[in-house]
Amino acid sequence: MLRDRDYAPSYDKGIDNIAEDFYLPCMRSASTYDRISGYFSSAIFSIAWPALKDFVNAGGKMRLICSPVFSAGDAGALRDGYAALTDDELAEALISELRVLLDGDKSRKPAQILSGLIVAGVVDVKLAIVSETASAGDRRLFHDKVGLFADKAGDVVGFRGSMNETFLGLAADGNLESIDVFPSWSGGRDTERVVAARERFEELWNNKVSAVHVRSIPEGALAEIRLAGREDWEVLVDEALAEASVRAHTPPNARPLRDHQVQALATWELHGRRGLLEHATGSGKTYTAIQAMRTVLDDGGSVIVLVPSALLLSQWSTEIATHLADIMPRILLVGDGNDEWRHDDLLRPWTTETTGARIVIATLSTAATDAFMTRIAKNSKMLVVADEAHRLGSPIAQRLLQLDAPWRLGLSATPERAGDPEGTEKLLGYFEGILPPPYTLTDAIRDRILTPYNYLPHPVELEPAEQARYDDLTRKVRREAGRRSRTATDAPDNDRLRMLAIARARILKQARGKLELAVRVIVEHYQPGQRWLVYCDSAQQLSDVRQAIGANGLDTLEYHSSMAGNRSATLAELEINGGILVSVRCLDEGIDLPAVSHALILASSRNPREFIQRRGRILRRYPGKTLAFLHDAVVVPAPDPDNLSAGGDQLLAGELHRVFEFAGGAANPQALTQIETLCIRYGVPIQPDSRSLSATGVEIDEEDVDD
Repeated sequence: MLRDRDYAPSYDKGIDNIAEDFYLPCMRSASTYDRISGYFSSAIFSIAWPALKDFVNAGGKMRLICSPVFSAGDAGALRDGYAALTDDELAEALISELRVLLDGDKSRKPAQILSGLIVAGVVDVKLAIVSETASAGDRRLFHDKVGLFADKAGDVVGFRGSMNETFLGLAADGNLESIDVFPSWSGGRDTERVVAARERFEELWNNKVSAVHVRSIPEGALAEIRLAGREDWEVLVDEALAEASVRAHTPPNARPLRDHQVQALATWELHGRRGLLEHATGSGKTYTAIQAMRTVLDDGGSVIVLVPSALLLSQWSTEIATHLADIMPRILLVGDGNDEWRHDDLLRPWTTETTGARIVIATLSTAATDAFMTRIAKNSKMLVVADEAHRLGSPIAQRLLQLDAPWRLGLSATPERAGDPEGTEKLLGYFEGILPPPYTLTDAIRDRILTPYNYLPHPVELEPAEQARYDDLTRKVRREAGRRSRTATDAPDNDRLRMLAIARARILKQARGKLELAVRVIVEHYQPGQRWLVYCDSAQQLSDVRQAIGANGLDTLEYHSSMAGNRSATLAELEINGGILVSVRCLDEGIDLPAVSHALILASSRNPREFIQRRGRILRRYPGKTLAFLHDAVVVPAPDPDNLSAGGDQLLAGELHRVFEFAGGAANPQALTQIETLCIRYGVPIQPDSRSLSATGVEIDEEDVDD
């Protein structure tokens, strides 16, 4: 009961913990809560959220009196006493305010929760229109935010205080800055204040105060509230509290988490600290994971980070050391020549429960070995973080899915493995699914996390000899597909069909017309000081492109796994001096190159993982970079008149699926028009359904793990 606690005469946020010392205990003990709040938008932040479920489960009811935010015209009419607002005008003002709340990242869930509580009959809201002729005392009631908690024994605790109206976030103390408290059983002036406050609230609630017009929510606004409150408010409360907890536990000097990162971490916590984050390249997955690691390390746990490459091994080590500098974690590197873990047998003590912050960062190829797997300690507080988590679905890396860590976090812009349902199923099973909602490239551009881009597709036709080979292989693919259909086999690994499809796709990948296009695009568009990436399909294509560009007087840099020299130094040179970097595949994942503003894609990959990663390389924000440019070589075989009515060339359909993805997210709408024209010409559906594209249309994930 309320009387079972002692209350101070006043509380101040600068000195006291208003939430723990006053607000939450009162909410948990009360059976009714009457509150006068300022605007309706303030009301959503005047609820003691952590105690809300206890209050409701005990049969608690809440009454709120608040004022809508009126338009300038309505406010002027009220001020001048011209007319009272009609129900429609009042509803319009409230609906407008509600929509503003629903559009805000921090206010959306509180507004949905309040709407749900209204629909459920837990909260009753009335709207007060305070005229200029209202008494100073009545105007002060709305300014001072009076509240009354009452319990079933009839005791009442009243308070009057100020709220932080500008803090649009959940607070356990209802955003109160300072309050005066007056219990009903104290006697003397406190009892008198409770009696006066209760009487005045009832008079206001029943519209018996002159110059303050209190009305029920108009039906027109209730319809909007019912729509906003259709989701389960209890689930939303859990999510909102989890998000508030994430924000509260972020160190004050740390880089602030963005809203989508807060939501991701909150969902991960509610999901038992398991799940995959499907977030766009460049949207801050690494920093999100580091904050998850902070939580686990604070709980006395240990962390293993799995990365696909040596470059990412170094990159993660730097990021962790930077963003967790306040807790000074000890980092053990595994792979890329780092053998201390093996020679000194450090892995077992490094992965046991400990009071010190210890983190293991390992390349997939080394982590998948017996030497690594057998040295991992059993630990009830271990977190496994997998960067580019889709890699763990490959046959070699699947062994890592045996790591018996209670907490798991996967990071990937494309967690579902193209053409590999078995690998995808095992991956999703280990992490227990993808955490909603995904954070897309469109979301990241909208939130100004990534740079908008123009997409410039360049059709490339096959030479006559290439077209002849392509047509011959197409006929063989159809015959083999027909034979397989007649034999009623559903085996997805038909080796002959697969090899024919790969041979046909290789013709598009290695089309000679790409070389001429590369020279033309670079010569026409490159300007000294710019930073360009050219994605090639093979080492031979890389060599040919560099030679052809060099013949036109332009120097280039090369970047690939077997190159001579220091790859990190090559990237640093590009960053500092600018230039044209010609690469093969190894720039696809995880590498930060924010200064790059232009890319030319010659590698005709139809694997969503690869082409999404390549686009992402040029979209990271960088000073002075307001728009990125993505040039794309789209190889288009000659139309097959016999296949136009059957959905077109499935290989081309796969290629155009990628192109649609790029054009759909671009800032220049004419790119989409250009692609639609190509689809019509080649008999490909305008919006190809990726689910219907076979392995001949979309490339499967078949990468192995390597350093």
